[in-house]
Amino acid sequence: MPAHVIYARKSTDSEDKQVLSIDSQIAELKAHAVRHGLEVSEVLTEARSAKAPGRPIFGDLMRRVRRGQIEGVLCWKMDRLARNHLDHGAVLQALADGKLKEVITPERVYTSNGNDRFLGNFELGIATKFIDDLRDNVKRGNRARFQQGWPNYRPPAGYLEDRSGPTTVIVKDPVNFDLIRRAWDLLLTGTMKPRQILKILNKDWGYRSRKTPHGGQKPMSFSGLFGLFSKPYYMGVIQLRNGDSYKGAHEPMVTEQEFARAQEILGRPGRPRPVHHEFTFSGMLRCASCGRAMVGEVHVKRSGKRYVYYRCHRRGQDVRCSEPTLPERTFATQIAADLARMTLTPEAAEWIRDNLTRTLEAEGGQLRAVRESAERTLRHVRTEEDTLLSLRLRGSIDDELFERRRVEISGRRAQLEVQLERPAPSVEQLLQRVDAVLAFAEHAPTMFVEGSPVQQRQVLETIGSNY
Repeated sequence: MPAHVIYARKSTDSEDKQVLSIDSQIAELKAHAVRHGLEVSEVLTEARSAKAPGRPIFGDLMRRVRRGQIEGVLCWKMDRLARNHLDHGAVLQALADGKLKEVITPERVYTSNGNDRFLGNFELGIATKFIDDLRDNVKRGNRARFQQGWPNYRPPAGYLEDRSGPTTVIVKDPVNFDLIRRAWDLLLTGTMKPRQILKILNKDWGYRSRKTPHGGQKPMSFSGLFGLFSKPYYMGVIQLRNGDSYKGAHEPMVTEQEFARAQEILGRPGRPRPVHHEFTFSGMLRCASCGRAMVGEVHVKRSGKRYVYYRCHRRGQDVRCSEPTLPERTFATQIAADLARMTLTPEAAEWIRDNLTRTLEAEGGQLRAVRESAERTLRHVRTEEDTLLSLRLRGSIDDELFERRRVEISGRRAQLEVQLERPAPSVEQLLQRVDAVLAFAEHAPTMFVEGSPVQQRQVLETIGSNY
């Protein structure tokens, strides 16, 4: 037999801040049912926003209405039933078809009568319009924040939200900022895999996530670390899912060059990932005959002595490679000999530094010219943005072309803004880098021969490629 049910809903979103709690709604509606002699067979509750279709309890309610199992619904306000066009139409159509006999609120009863449906349509329309306006206001506010350089989401590890002022800003996490930067440094050496970095970050350095009201204080996960290394946010760019980019107002953790280097390391094609053993030169060597990656193998003799060999990945497959295996010790000896042959003498290093000093001082003007060129390019890109918008407003270009060009231009603008945010290096700073390179060139043979496997790999990564 058809019955009356109570439907109570409250969203956790900001749209329902002033609405009674679900328990209060139920208490008021039960009292209203008693006063009017209505028998309520069931109470349905839902803690979901109604701004989009897909509420499971409401969906089941309307299915039962269409089957003739429910003849009336009691709710606090009409907007508890619907705040989107699809659900709005479903309620009114059920009333018009007589499937739903009445919707009862403490203020009035809505029936299939045309006047009742008109008033119901008016109230539901106001609720839907409220959501539409709220959505537009949120988008407008988000765009304003992006243009100021602040995201509308929680910043990634290493940064915190500072809500002490009138506007929420992003600041460095005093505990985790330096830890995450050190993790970037380990990745940029090219000698450590993300899983190794994760172990050091969590176990050796004691990383724990920011504390939140509902939890936090957890170690970094592997997927979290891997995703962290691909976020442009760390180089000072806010990149949205739709492709838009904005220059962030927060302090970057890495430079553009470091970020690009990290992506190259993470995305290197064909990079072998040993499972059971770590080899000093894994992922660096390729077969000279067929170009396949050289994979490491370890052999332990009866005496317990360990020998490492590298063989072409093709050996052992149907198509065999004619190249023999390469003992790691033999390869290391060859590299050490080459380094000894290429070592710079102190006299040569001093001669190079003197010449570079004169060259850099002479090219100081060129560096300033490069910066001025970037500033001109940025002004041109901003003009392009304005022109593109004008063309769209006049209807000279379609939506597809406008969106594609808009995303492209916003990305260029954000990169230029980040580039110009950092001052150009002075001659003294450039000479410090030169000194570091020359010192490495002088001591590389000793570092390779006497260093650990990690240091040997660092030397090899620095001096060459395509081994």
